[in-house]
Amino acid sequence: MAAALPSPFPQEIALDLDVSNRWEALRTVSALIERSRSLSAPPVFRALWRREQAASTALGNGFALPHARIEGIPEPVTVYARTKRPIGFAAPDHRAVSELFVLLVPSDADNTKHLRLLALVAEMFSDNDFRAGLLKASDAASIRSAFAQWIERGGSGAGATIAA
Repeated sequence: MAAALPSPFPQEIALDLDVSNRWEALRTVSALIERSRSLSAPPVFRALWRREQAASTALGNGFALPHARIEGIPEPVTVYARTKRPIGFAAPDHRAVSELFVLLVPSDADNTKHLRLLALVAEMFSDNDFRAGLLKASDAASIRSAFAQWIERGGSGAGATIAA
């Protein structure tokens, strides 16, 4: 049996981000991570922006999955963010993005586990019922509840074991 993946449950939640583009969104999320996780915002932002410049992390349908490897963190850091207004993110479907799931992983993280975690989050945000629940949620508690329900029901049943 494969090793359990870290939970895709967001450690931080930011709603109604008042940003006008992806650069501002990533700066704002980096500052949130600095305040909540004591990680310096500039290197977090640089890593996220460098990845974004390589290729957009927007997956389509109004969702982006910014991610980067970060030195000095022992475990993944996760943030769910929703913008006040949809923003351009160079999405493959050309739709503006209003939901982001930011994933930071240790720089020395196992590549296979990292890719499986990215795939799990992409799967989660491809679930129409889950997305509808998130969009109805108006506060952090409701967002956490939507994530918890998806995790408890085992997602779409793809077989990934999620660590609690």
